Amino acid sequence: METISTFEWNSMCAETVLALSALAGLTLSALLPGRASKFAAWAVMAGLVAALVSAIFQLSSGAASGVFFGGMLGSSSSFGVFASACALLTGLMCFSSVSKVSSKRAEFLSVLSICTAGLILFVRSNNLMFSFVALECATVCLYVMAAWNKDSPACAEAGVKYLVASGVSGALFLLGTAFVYGAGLKLEISALRFEDFSAALGNPIFLAGMSLVCAGVLFKVAAFPFQFWSPDVYQGAPTPAAAFFAVASKAAGMLFLFKICSSIDFSLYPHAGSRAELAVSVVAAATIIMGNLGGITQINAKRLLAFSGIANAGYLLVLIAAVLKFPSGDLHGLAEVSLYFYLTAYMFANYSLFYVVGQDTCRDDYLQSLSDYRGIFRKNAIEESALTINLASLAGVPPTAGFFGKLLILIVAWYAQLYWLMAVMVFGSAVSVYYYFAWLRATYSEAEGGERKFAPFGALAPTSVALSAATMLFGLVLFFMI
Repeated sequence: METISTFEWNSMCAETVLALSALAGLTLSALLPGRASKFAAWAVMAGLVAALVSAIFQLSSGAASGVFFGGMLGSSSSFGVFASACALLTGLMCFSSVSKVSSKRAEFLSVLSICTAGLILFVRSNNLMFSFVALECATVCLYVMAAWNKDSPACAEAGVKYLVASGVSGALFLLGTAFVYGAGLKLEISALRFEDFSAALGNPIFLAGMSLVCAGVLFKVAAFPFQFWSPDVYQGAPTPAAAFFAVASKAAGMLFLFKICSSIDFSLYPHAGSRAELAVSVVAAATIIMGNLGGITQINAKRLLAFSGIANAGYLLVLIAAVLKFPSGDLHGLAEVSLYFYLTAYMFANYSLFYVVGQDTCRDDYLQSLSDYRGIFRKNAIEESALTINLASLAGVPPTAGFFGKLLILIVAWYAQLYWLMAVMVFGSAVSVYYYFAWLRATYSEAEGGERKFAPFGALAPTSVALSAATMLFGLVLFFMI
């Protein structure tokens, strides 16, 4: 066990920058009245940029590699870069979307910064109790972000539903952690540490605890059968918060599950490994089917994106099932690269679509339907291009990044001999073409009058263009490098 003299605080550079920028934003917004409070928002945005630069530096230099804080904190600079980028994109969207319903942009960005730091620590954790504290820190921030517009009934409903769902998921996580701790006491090991999981596999209390922990995380990523909260929360929450839910929160949960499954050696208990692989495979298949079939009937743009997120959670769970199928070997490296590749492609496409949704000039966009996009093809070429490229990416149409991401998952599933899951993935992708392109078909229809007006504000249009270009180039360049 490490002592306090060996703690390396520079390993938490990105998280520290995020926390300090949030504190600066809250302080400046309290001290600077009126229009001067904009400086507070820009101060937090500068902190988000600094955190991204810090995470990139740590990743390139290996400064955060290793184990820190008595073994409770590991290295995950890749997710630090990913989460910081998501926070920065959310912050840019916040300047237009939040200003329609509230002037407290600095406060929103400060909450976002704390949430991002919590998610990064959650993914980096090597101890279940540390994981729980970091996750709940992020979850409290997500409550606030979901219910930010206190004057909107839909926003208040989204906040309450997420509060209830996350309360249940947090309770399951904590109860599972208690079971794991009890199993460790019986086995005379610290079963809360990830490196001791393999030694506790023979204990039924440990297995029950880990099942509850995984169920709590499945709530967060909106996987079957815990996906029921997602459409309502995505629809009612402010668009920047919904985008952060869809990408950063889901990515953190998936990487946490991947880290747990990768840390367990099932060689001494092969039956436990085969049962875990079967359970995750069934959940993945059900999530893919539920998300895609649910998306067919959607006419609300944000609810459609919610069901899309459910389906994509199922695709990512296929990678975790593959790791459980072959708990040792070279498949882990390919699966991890595929996971980050797919998450990055998913980030580009989703944020670009949420940027389009955020260009709605109405005060609330929770009632925004696909029919509101009629005639966009003739009115706004930028929005039309963003919709075409990124909906094609989510559907898996070549040569977008989403196509190469799904191809990588299929390759991993092939090597893992998960042939029936490959068939479910292909079926789900085929079904998704219908509802993704239903949105696209609406843009080519004649406008009938009464549609909502879309007007780019600030960085919405140029950022959407940049994300769409990344969707096209990222797959072509990085796929062949991998």
